[in-house]
Amino acid sequence: MDLIKAIFYAGLPVQVFTFLMVYYAYNKGYLTSDITIRDAFKDKKNPERKLSKANKKSLLFLHSKWMTFGGGFYGLVALLTFIYIELDQTVQFLIHATGWQSFLNLLSFNAILGIIIESFINMLKALLWFSYWPDVFDMENVAIWFIASYLGYRLGANLAQRYVVHLEKKALDGDVCVEEID
Repeated sequence: MDLIKAIFYAGLPVQVFTFLMVYYAYNKGYLTSDITIRDAFKDKKNPERKLSKANKKSLLFLHSKWMTFGGGFYGLVALLTFIYIELDQTVQFLIHATGWQSFLNLLSFNAILGIIIESFINMLKALLWFSYWPDVFDMENVAIWFIASYLGYRLGANLAQRYVVHLEKKALDGDVCVEEID
């Protein structure tokens, strides 16, 4: 039962998020189809790579955050964890808001400072995602969840690369207009 939960709650979300992130990295030219996603983060001495910490200011917001968290599998799961934490807190605030006064209170100095501190704490939780998720889900075997997440990452990245190569091939064959790839 734990394997099924791990596949649906960890593997599939990581796979979908990875596919989207890697697809848009190819789409924006941060990655090329001749380099595997596994090798995209290895060459730390090559600042020419577009998908790197050296170039993170020129990246789209989510790709920049992916690089902030380290890139690769670890960074992607940390980013996904950060998004989950922030969305959960936003939804909880909206559910428990008691009216306009709740929203107006957000404009106070103390509230803004609290939001900044909470966001920093959430970033730390995201960096330690391997210790955060066992508190969210009832995990009998953490290794199964980790493996399901990693396989989801690898499969999502692989599918995105194959899809981009497929689109490029179709464009070269004249079946698809080049603008569809962009």
